Amino acid sequence: MDNLTEWKQALFERPLYGCFVTFPLPDMAEMVAMMGFDFLLLDNEHGVIEQSTLCDMVRASQCRGVPAVVRCTMAEYDHIQKALDFGANGVQIPLVNSAEDARRIVAMANFPPEGCRGTAYLPRAARYGMVEDKRAYLKLANHTKLVCCQVETRQAVENLDELLKVNGVDVWFIGPGDLAASYGEPTGSPRMLEIAERTIRKIVAAGRIAGYYVGTPEAARQAVEWGARYLVTAVNQFMVTGGRNFLQQVRGSGNVDEISAY
Repeated sequence: MDNLTEWKQALFERPLYGCFVTFPLPDMAEMVAMMGFDFLLLDNEHGVIEQSTLCDMVRASQCRGVPAVVRCTMAEYDHIQKALDFGANGVQIPLVNSAEDARRIVAMANFPPEGCRGTAYLPRAARYGMVEDKRAYLKLANHTKLVCCQVETRQAVENLDELLKVNGVDVWFIGPGDLAASYGEPTGSPRMLEIAERTIRKIVAAGRIAGYYVGTPEAARQAVEWGARYLVTAVNQFMVTGGRNFLQQVRGSGNVDEISAY
């Protein structure tokens, strides 16, 4: 697996299940990749990960044959450029609220003439200068990388029709926690579930791929029923639940409380 390996076309055939990794540890990325997820989502929006460590986490996942997408801290050139240069299989960008935002992200993630990504042949993504056909590399890199934009505010939902007209975005990902906060609602409330379902169905009806964060198998099945194909959970909740369950059993007291599914 490397950054030029085809994988995102599978989203048109079946749901793919990914996992957030927020800890700055290549070993953690490798371990989660070995669990059998379809891709890893390395979270540098809420995680605190230095660029060199993030690169090693991408490498660790790919060495296990699992694509690694980087959730960038923000929609800025240096964040997107670095992630793609060190070989991530894609980027996921938070807080995309307008068509202008989305077009700017697509431009930064693509080499000319499709975009304005800086051209370099020495980074890991270009096999440290060992790509033989440089023009073919530029074309293949544009084609194989994944661009995911997050729909997680009331403004983004209201602008969804315009957002979906932007070419070059592979996945529109609904972030239920931020979206609920934007509406002043509890995460997972009936109103927010209705908004999430309506948003996912609109994305799918437009012929696009919808993504969603799912904290439980039940939530994943529901999202798939709505039409989502890019499903992401987080390793944190499984670690916490497993640890608390062990302590409850060995100590014989207390309740096991799962952390929030969102």
